[in-house]
Amino acid sequence: MKSSQVLVIGSLLLLEGCMTLQGYEGPRLPLAEVARVQGDYKMRAGAPVSLLLRQVDGLTVDVRFSAVDLQPGQHSLLIDCSIAGAGGGRHRLQVDLAAGRRYVIVAETGPGNRECTDVRLIGAGP
Repeated sequence: MKSSQVLVIGSLLLLEGCMTLQGYEGPRLPLAEVARVQGDYKMRAGAPVSLLLRQVDGLTVDVRFSAVDLQPGQHSLLIDCSIAGAGGGRHRLQVDLAAGRRYVIVAETGPGNRECTDVRLIGAGP
């Protein structure tokens, strides 16, 4: 395989990891009417901590998606927190999301970044 082919395939894989899942039924709504929950991209690229969104309200988030758009209100999230060289754990969050907001998953780690003790959502603005 030529290096240019590898570059194109790699770029396509990166773009796939950046996709956002529509986590509600019906036509796509404007960003001002939904809440976006952003996890990490599935391709770790050397990051020491990885936070992957696995399920939202029981719906499995496919590996192509790093974010999900949801209608405002109460939601259940299942998140995998993985630390390079130390393993990881699975965390469940019950969250109340507001329309027009973007949320990012963040990790609380133990001493020396050896374990993921907790995860939470923070509002990252519109």
